Amino acid sequence: MSNWASSNSSVRRCIGERSIAPHAAWTDDPLPESTVLNLELNGCRHRYQVNLARTIVVGQPSPAFVNLSEIAVEALNVGLEAVRPGRTCSGSTANSARLLRRGIEKESRIGCPTGIGFPPASGERTASIRKGDETVLKPGMVFHICLACVDNVGITITQSFAVSDTGYEPLTMTPRKLFHK
Repeated sequence: MSNWASSNSSVRRCIGERSIAPHAAWTDDPLPESTVLNLELNGCRHRYQVNLARTIVVGQPSPAFVNLSEIAVEALNVGLEAVRPGRTCSGSTANSARLLRRGIEKESRIGCPTGIGFPPASGERTASIRKGDETVLKPGMVFHICLACVDNVGITITQSFAVSDTGYEPLTMTPRKLFHK
């Protein structure tokens, strides 16, 4: 495993070295004493979906991993603040995709659409918050912004939101931070 989390090794999905695998399958194997664990939860009521993902470090995270999590949260917050009706999906990604002044690039999508009709799974057949998507943001559109797997390390600190008349409205209240136990 890289020096980002710990020196312990794991081959399980969503855990340890495999924490960079998005939407990976889980196992019943016990957790090592020190590892990275990514959780992604989907809530669905009357076919409206809200996603939430957080990273939990079991044991003590390395200072480099804590720093990377702070960069991911900063970029997530900058991306959310860029959301405005009338802007394009592409125009909302520039600062987050660059992860600000940190020199870390994320070329893949930043956010996917969610909402009604997605039987808990995110769709990619409509607007997507990514470079090159010129879909205009409108009030009522719902997205899950996710700056996961930055710098080849599995950190998932995400936010579902609705585009409002003036910006964005968060759809969950879980703190945007790295958790450790």
